[in-house]
Amino acid sequence: MKTERLTDALNGISSDYILDAEIFTKSKDLEDISDAADRSAVSRRLKNMTFFRYTAVAACLCLIAVIATAALWISRKSSPSVQQWTSSMTAKEYFSNSGKKGQPSDLSAASIIMPPFAILLPLDGSLENTGVIPSIADHPERDFAVMYNGDGSLYKVSFRWGRRGEGIEEYSDLIFRAAPKEIHEISDTVTVRTDPAGNELPPYVTATERDGITIFAEGAENENKTLTWHTDEGWFRVQGSFMDSYEDVVAFFDWFWEHPINLSDYAVIPADSMIRSTRADHPDAFSGLIPDLASLGYTTVSENVNLATVNGRMQPVWFEGIYSRGETRIRWTINTGADADAWAENIGRPSEITEEKLTRALSAGDHVNIFFDMPCMATLTVESGSAADAMEIVRLMQ
Repeated sequence: MKTERLTDALNGISSDYILDAEIFTKSKDLEDISDAADRSAVSRRLKNMTFFRYTAVAACLCLIAVIATAALWISRKSSPSVQQWTSSMTAKEYFSNSGKKGQPSDLSAASIIMPPFAILLPLDGSLENTGVIPSIADHPERDFAVMYNGDGSLYKVSFRWGRRGEGIEEYSDLIFRAAPKEIHEISDTVTVRTDPAGNELPPYVTATERDGITIFAEGAENENKTLTWHTDEGWFRVQGSFMDSYEDVVAFFDWFWEHPINLSDYAVIPADSMIRSTRADHPDAFSGLIPDLASLGYTTVSENVNLATVNGRMQPVWFEGIYSRGETRIRWTINTGADADAWAENIGRPSEITEEKLTRALSAGDHVNIFFDMPCMATLTVESGSAADAMEIVRLMQ
């Protein structure tokens, strides 16, 4: 991931979005409580939780600060320090050049507001019995799941084995993740740092080439440790906790290296987990978030809605409408999940969009993303037409 893309994704998320999304959710909770005394009690409890709001914002700012301290990011192709794997290589040698940088975090500024995926489906332990994933007997905690986007495409597969005990020395978390595309937790980059005088400091990441594939190791002793690689099939990462040894993490990695996960097994969401329908059958889906294009003279080509079970109830997770007016053709898509790429293309709420901002964004591509407080992200795609056509639609939503 390029520096500008990542920093844009984080810097582009105004703290107003974080605070407003939280306030929006809390106000809905209060409205659902009819008893005045109960409402008052919940209100007091929410006030006591305001520290979380500031902690979340601080976490975002810390992420941005960490990124800003990196002098530059270079891809593996231009890295001068890729070591070659040998069969006698020790576990620690995978991390031989990795400098200490504090524990890596999966926290994403975007995920504070809304998850990067729309649907989460738990996976049972039968995959251990069939040899698809390892069986780790001394790690009794299991957290296996597959996540999908609102359109039904695969976002990520995640397997976690955990162990807790009476002492910290018994703590362990071994996690494997796989995804068809790069996500904010998985990146193919090497960080180069410099001191104030411009001298290069030890890198955060050690790159090792094995069987023609470059593996990026991050972390040090008493820190979380990760090994990340990608192939034509997708992106893969193993992670061990700060208490897991180099040997434990590399042994975990070796298992998946020798028994690669087939992402095509998860590419299609189970039929009973999603309802694919039309807006005609679900006219209330995303109410207030779909522009009335008929009022602008557009004809509806199609309007499709996907629904899935989220937090125990069936609700819309995706919408796509295609509309035409003469030679102009517009696509309006709504997703309840937004990953780092979606945030990078976000130009704000409808009320924050000006014609100048929209024109500038569309000069770089045929679509823009618009944030709604539901929360959800809408994508306005101009398949054929102009920025003026797009602005006309945005005004309907302002």
